[in-house]
Amino acid sequence: MDKERAKFVLRSFRPDGADALDNDFTEALQMATSDRELGEWLMRERAFDAEFAEALARVDLPEGLRESVLLAMVRDGQGFPKVDSQGQEEMISAMAGIEVPTGLREHTLEAMERTAKVERVNFGWKRFGIPLAAAAGIALAFVFVDGRQKNGIAGSEQRITIEAVQAGFVRTFESPIFSLDQESKHAPNLISYLRGKGLPCGQGYLPPGLIGVKGLGCRELVIDGKRGSLLCFDDAGGTVHLVIFRRKDVGGELPGISSPLIEQSGHWAEASWTNGDYVFVLLGVRDMESISTFF
Repeated sequence: MDKERAKFVLRSFRPDGADALDNDFTEALQMATSDRELGEWLMRERAFDAEFAEALARVDLPEGLRESVLLAMVRDGQGFPKVDSQGQEEMISAMAGIEVPTGLREHTLEAMERTAKVERVNFGWKRFGIPLAAAAGIALAFVFVDGRQKNGIAGSEQRITIEAVQAGFVRTFESPIFSLDQESKHAPNLISYLRGKGLPCGQGYLPPGLIGVKGLGCRELVIDGKRGSLLCFDDAGGTVHLVIFRRKDVGGELPGISSPLIEQSGHWAEASWTNGDYVFVLLGVRDMESISTFF
């Protein structure tokens, strides 16, 4: 691998750490530890990425705008937004999944400052290049891997939190390429479809307030490698979404159906509970009092 190939590879390094163990990325990151020019380029790239992400975060959109548009499209029968090609779909999906790690900007700027100090005192690259490039590249990869692998347990073997389930649903639903795998007005049809796909169905259980409510559709919901189910319903007060995961895949203590945990997160009201071997989360753009009526 030459320097240009290494730059090409590192430009594609995904922030979620999915590429950290890939041989091409490993080799490219190692090159950044031994090549001063490449290491400095990598630091500049990461600093730009962090600044760009911070600039996007400062954009002030009206609260609930995207949710309101998507929900209006569903309730008006227009369906969900589509894209024109598979290439566009893959690009939008990849962009929607990007999350800037906490502290990325601070770590990058700290690494740049340390590099500047070394250059000013004119120390040799051979002696100090490896730890500085590590701060910009390899340590960055370690941060991503460490978030997914602790105490020798791979991320795919760990249980996810109920907060991850809630956030994963919102991120999926808010994606401009959100779609349903199966559409039906009847909940038993949706549950049968999910069961046929080997997805958790909660043994067909629904909260009392959802029994008889017209269905919209369902789909698989994958969060941190765990497979769950999403069922959407057209309630009189607006669309509501029921997420189901296997209890063994979700960590933490949760109440039973008789006293679900109800919270408000922005425009989203969320109710979480366990029932048998399953974890349920009911979400809707409404207030907590409204979501509590389903129980």
